[in-house]
Amino acid sequence: MSDLPEKLLGFCWMNLPPYARIRIMEREPGTAWIFGAGASHHYDLNKFAVPVPLANGFFDAFNSLPSSQELNTHVGPLISFLEHYRGVHPLHVNEWNENIEDFMTSIEAEIEKLRAILNKRPLTADEYLNAWSFGTAFNNMNFIFANVLNETLNGASTSLYHDLLPLCSPNDSFITFNWDALLDRALMDSGGWSPNDGYGVEFTASLDSTWVSRMPGERQFPTKWKLLKLHGSTNWLVPYVGVHFQTLEYQSIVPNSDRLFLYWHCSLPYSTHKGRWRGGYVPPSYCYYPPNIPAEYFNEREISAGPGRVFLRTTPRINSPFPELEETGVPSSPVLITPVKQKKYDTYKTTIGSLWKQAEEALITANRIVVAGYSFPPTDIRPLELLRSILDKRGNEIDLEIVAPHVADIAERIGASHLEKAMHVSLHDMKFEEYVFRLQEKVPELMKKAMDENEDVRKWVQMLSALNQRASSQDGSE
Repeated sequence: MSDLPEKLLGFCWMNLPPYARIRIMEREPGTAWIFGAGASHHYDLNKFAVPVPLANGFFDAFNSLPSSQELNTHVGPLISFLEHYRGVHPLHVNEWNENIEDFMTSIEAEIEKLRAILNKRPLTADEYLNAWSFGTAFNNMNFIFANVLNETLNGASTSLYHDLLPLCSPNDSFITFNWDALLDRALMDSGGWSPNDGYGVEFTASLDSTWVSRMPGERQFPTKWKLLKLHGSTNWLVPYVGVHFQTLEYQSIVPNSDRLFLYWHCSLPYSTHKGRWRGGYVPPSYCYYPPNIPAEYFNEREISAGPGRVFLRTTPRINSPFPELEETGVPSSPVLITPVKQKKYDTYKTTIGSLWKQAEEALITANRIVVAGYSFPPTDIRPLELLRSILDKRGNEIDLEIVAPHVADIAERIGASHLEKAMHVSLHDMKFEEYVFRLQEKVPELMKKAMDENEDVRKWVQMLSALNQRASSQDGSE
């Protein structure tokens, strides 16, 4: 059967049911995939045709989306900050752009300076005003991050990840530094992954139309696929976390809570800040304000004001000429390790700490590591140290592939002394989409191997080949 046309073999592979492909590849060695923003940047199927942004294009995306154009999105702190600290007039914000990692690191550095002063003495009036400005901008960016990604992902599910998964072994693992949920959707669509146990973390509850302890439905076929999101995810929720203006520490409104909640989808209104729910979002995207977490998941002490204190909140009537809707539950925020040099890993110590351990285990047992669309930026010190340590420990057993434009710069960042310890290193100076297309060229070989190893597969391909020849002969006789 070695003379079968490659097009037919490719057709056969791509038309195998997903469970059949997984069964064929069940003994294939595992690949650890490491993804960065460059892997998701290809996606632009939202109604605004704005790609999932890279670090140097984040604010261009922000200015092209409803994120910057609606009363419903709370972006005032950012706009005010830009005017007072960057000299950008509010009417000219749409002309301004800055690398998001540089921008967030600069804000973090100022907060660190003020926190160091506060630990020695009370802040002066001017220092406190600066602390308020930097703190509110930092808190504001947490929601803006999520909103920009939710808006760019609010479109058809189809992505390059859908093209990649049919080429993946059931023993593969997926490590990502992206907050977006594009890969999550592709994994869910495959039938071989579930958010119930596929993230490597446990959720106290999930919102899938209603709040449930576990999302309904089971995987169609077994895999070992784990999606380890080491910098968090837009659809992972916790009680609101932000810079506290008395201590300038990053902390939760429910102290010491390690409960994590999952948002997947809800087409009906849910309780959120001032009732500002907006519909029309595909899973697992949501509007600017994430859903509040039902109070039933906390005890009374956790969500009550402290002794001698009361909760008081007022909102100017800007969003509507009428009083805004009442809300219930605990305000939430997405779990995002924002792009600053001093990553707030300790803020989500239980959740994120566990994921890093699982990622290390996945890398240490993998036969092949593919880094796609991730440049190991200067703000990401820990990921670079992790890869270097894996190469130092067992590099001579690992094939390493790096995929990105200007890939030589990434290799230089990792360091020749570490790369030379790998069994083999392949540098692909290309975008993720070109790499996936090249992988698909190997599909005929996968089909041939499956035919050699499995009689049932061979008979099935022979049958399709005979049907194809018969159809071709009939066409030729007409």
